[in-house]
Amino acid sequence: MASLPTAARSTPKIAKSAIQRRAISDVAITRTGKPIIRTQGGRSSLGGHTATVFGATGALGRYIVNRLGRQGCNVVIPYREEMAKRHLKVSGDLGRVTFIEYDLRNTQSIEEAVRHSDVVFNLVGRNYPTKNFSLEDVHVEGAERIAEAVAKYDVDRFIHVSSYNADPASPSEFYATKGRAEKAVRNIFPETTIVRPAPMFGFEDNLLLKLAAVLSLTSNNQQERYWPVHVIDVGEALERIFYDDSTASQTFELYGPKNYSTAEIAEMVDREIFKKRRHINLPKQVLKPLANVLNRALWWPIVSPDEVEREFIDQVIDESAKTFKDLGIEPSEISNFTYHYLQGFRSAAYFDLPPSTEKEKREERKYLHVLDDQVLSPDALDALNLFYKERDERDAQFAKLQAEAEAEADRLPLLSMSAFTEDWNESQFWYSDETATFFANQLLEGATGDTNIAVVSTPSVFVALKNILNAMPVDEPKPKVVLLEHDTRFAIFPEFVFYDFAQPLKLPAHLKSAFDRVILDPPFLSEDCQTKAAMTMRWLSKNSALVGPAAATANADLEIPEPRVLVVTGERMAPLIVRLYKSFGIRITDYDVQHANGLSNAFQAYANFETGAWKWRALEEYEDGFVVV
Repeated sequence: MASLPTAARSTPKIAKSAIQRRAISDVAITRTGKPIIRTQGGRSSLGGHTATVFGATGALGRYIVNRLGRQGCNVVIPYREEMAKRHLKVSGDLGRVTFIEYDLRNTQSIEEAVRHSDVVFNLVGRNYPTKNFSLEDVHVEGAERIAEAVAKYDVDRFIHVSSYNADPASPSEFYATKGRAEKAVRNIFPETTIVRPAPMFGFEDNLLLKLAAVLSLTSNNQQERYWPVHVIDVGEALERIFYDDSTASQTFELYGPKNYSTAEIAEMVDREIFKKRRHINLPKQVLKPLANVLNRALWWPIVSPDEVEREFIDQVIDESAKTFKDLGIEPSEISNFTYHYLQGFRSAAYFDLPPSTEKEKREERKYLHVLDDQVLSPDALDALNLFYKERDERDAQFAKLQAEAEAEADRLPLLSMSAFTEDWNESQFWYSDETATFFANQLLEGATGDTNIAVVSTPSVFVALKNILNAMPVDEPKPKVVLLEHDTRFAIFPEFVFYDFAQPLKLPAHLKSAFDRVILDPPFLSEDCQTKAAMTMRWLSKNSALVGPAAATANADLEIPEPRVLVVTGERMAPLIVRLYKSFGIRITDYDVQHANGLSNAFQAYANFETGAWKWRALEEYEDGFVVV
């Protein structure tokens, strides 16, 4: 028995301890009848749980480990590679995250990882087989060993992450092994909760990052369809499933709010990163054997034969399974996060621009000019309805044009630029029909079937050229025309080549020195843009080393035709243009350039040739530039 002085000294400590003791905020009764305490969470809170997360080093793992760590759980992370687990150390307080090395074929190491836990998550999975592990080894046999260890130590909850389209009868080995694994773990541990996430997007995903890569191989023209889901939403769902014992023995299908094809997401990616990525489509009979060779020869993943097979299987939703709605979660839409995850793929020229979706919203607000809570007058409402009607008509017109272009590229009806609305964010200002047709005629004057014409950032001239060429007799030889343009809407034409002035020489190699005539309208009136555009002009033009007055004699002796070069840009850029294109002998013409919707900046046509339609204007050179006389 403690002495009286000792008891007196202990009394304040006991009282203080009673005051500071955390109250129980939630008590859950597990399937075994044991109470488990859940606190309000936060760092340094003691959640009363010990959780083992297999596959925590994957894309999904960090999100569930982070959530468990915030709740104060002890988290056991089995791992295979030392360097792959480092980022998980900070997911919980010191001593709350424990790492244990394991091997999926070593039953003892698996049992050591689960013996003290009251919940086990199995996130282990592979997209492709390796020389050490087949998909059967990972998805079926590995899952069986984990489930047996869970049953042996009477773990309260087992949550098994499978895949959408999991089906033992699937033609895809991935989906088939995932389906067999579901049956196996349920036979061993009937209370298993099965979770089937759709293709996930996030910082470490295999969706957005893959489509943003420089090159990818595909076999179905990226036509497979699915409901992409945010990896953070899946992590939150796993946490809620764990804390809700009524989810035991249930199956959950976790998918996003909107259905997409891979091609639609790829287009979204290109628009966000301001680049046109190449996705090479090969027949299935060719790509599967090639993928098999690549998968065996290379240690890093490119594409596997089974991934090729999966491209031909759309996502099918199990209507009997529960969803995010049953967990009280509203899944996120992928288009709201492309900027967040893809900004790093932008070049320096576009890095600080807002998200593409925000840019579209700003354009919408520019036309509306009203606040959300403002009541529209009848006149304003009529104007708004007229705007939407005109927009819908333009969309319908463009859709019709696209269908006609795809059906019969060589013999299109009369084209009009009205289907392609100007985008001021892209610095697009179309020429009037008269100006576009005038420039097209200058480029075609004296042209033959062997003449190659490059149309750079001047799509209205390209449309005028198409109209003129389409009106010519079918059997008459026609010049070859190529459109180099940043706006991918013009990709409906087979002559389209993506062009970004910020990367002036990043063009297909066969276009180098291939063109007899080039017209160019740099999108911005800046020295940087004009200089890079001039680099493109020199790169495209034939015999670019033998042009201009100084080389006229050499050209004549060698019978080399001098390329026709036409630059259309602001009048105030005259000194720079004459200097940049000095080797071409380019000068200011007297032609008056007109734009369809008017333009405050005066524009000039600069050319290295005279015609019956225009003459060169005289120039006087001063120390600070050139002045038109």
